[in-house]
Amino acid sequence: MALLPLYAKALLRNPWALAPAGLLPILALAFQGRGEAVAVVSLFASLSLLLPPLVLALGLPLLGAREDWAFWAGMPQHPARLYLWGVLGVGLGLSLPTLGGLALSAGLLGLSAWGALLLVLSGLGLLWLWVALSGWVGAGLEPPRALGIGLLLWGLLVLAYDPLVVGLAVALQAYPLEGFLLAAVLLNPVELLRVGLLYALEAPVLVGPTGYLLREFLGYSGGLLPVGVGLLAIALGFWGAAWRFGRRDR
Repeated sequence: MALLPLYAKALLRNPWALAPAGLLPILALAFQGRGEAVAVVSLFASLSLLLPPLVLALGLPLLGAREDWAFWAGMPQHPARLYLWGVLGVGLGLSLPTLGGLALSAGLLGLSAWGALLLVLSGLGLLWLWVALSGWVGAGLEPPRALGIGLLLWGLLVLAYDPLVVGLAVALQAYPLEGFLLAAVLLNPVELLRVGLLYALEAPVLVGPTGYLLREFLGYSGGLLPVGVGLLAIALGFWGAAWRFGRRDR
């Protein structure tokens, strides 16, 4: 338990950890006057581009320090449990400036209570998705390799996801790809969060291929599916982190 505040303080000593508190309100200014739904979804999309590399770059060097692993191996508690407290500390340290930035953004945008709540919850949910993923990749790899794997996953889940889904659907439209594409949708909690936001805010914008697949094959028109998938992904990330760290030869 003592490792949680220790890692949170260690992370906050890095000035870059405070970037969300200053950057998010600046981004929010670009979306003023565009309607609440568009502003919230646009800010979430910007956050999904900027936050994951920050989480990976700040968290993995702390979580991958070999001298800490050697110290934990000599502790009476299970090393994997200590590692998880470290991951939680990284998440807590990043949550504070992110929460501050989201709250300031909601104020600058003049959001309603519902819009502000959705912005804060989706932003923190996105943060903890990548904290859990950082813990998972960092548990079994040295920081440089873990950072490379993490950035690759960010590229696949955020940058290349829609082009890949649309490209496959168009190129192989003569084949029954619905099951494969639906599985790809359900395995991407970031995209599910975006679609869930669109439905929750009744946004006057398209939901893209993800929304189409959910609507056509699961009858989704709003609800807690993105929340459930997101929580499951976070839980699996922490479980995977503990499992990998417990099996690692330290």
